[in-house]
Order: sequence, then C-alpha cells, then structure tokens
Amino acid sequence: MKINIIKIFSLSVVLSILLAFGCTEPPTPTLNSKERRLVDSLYKDSIQVLRPLLDSLCDLNFDGDVAFAVDSMMEIRLAEIRKQLARISQLKRQN
Repeated sequence: MKINIIKIFSLSVVLSILLAFGCTEPPTPTLNSKERRLVDSLYKDSIQVLRPLLDSLCDLNFDGDVAFAVDSMMEIRLAEIRKQLARISQLKRQN
C-alpha cells in the first residue's frame, strides 16, 4: 500500500512538472544575417509577382468598397443623430 502511494505521488509530481513546462510559449525564432537576407529576397520576389494582381483587384473593387464604407458611415451618423434627437425630445418632455 505504501509503494502505491509513493508511485502515485511521484507520478503526479512528474505530470505537474511536464504540464508546467508544456504550457509555456515557445521562444521567438531568431535568424542570422544570411537567413534574413534570404527571407527578404523571397519576400521581394513574391511582392513583385503579386503586386500586379493585387493592384488590379484593388482597382476592380475600389468603387464598391468606397460605396460600402460611405453607406456604413452614413448609417452610423444617422443612428447618432436619431439618438441625439431622442435625448433632446426626452429632455424637453421632462421640463
């Protein structure tokens, strides 16, 4: 019986230690200068390939995106105006 308690206790200690170390964030990766130059060149190459596609998509969607943004802003402003008018009318009723 004594051996079982010792085994259970030691197992729980080991599991607690494993869980404590398993929940920490991994360290941020570090790159040396050669690896950074490689990443930069890959990024620049990707941007040069993708830029024409992204620019054309932006041109195609620009008018719709602007109209959507304006509509959203108008809805927000109208809601603010309604809220302000309701507050003013409520103050007038109280007086």
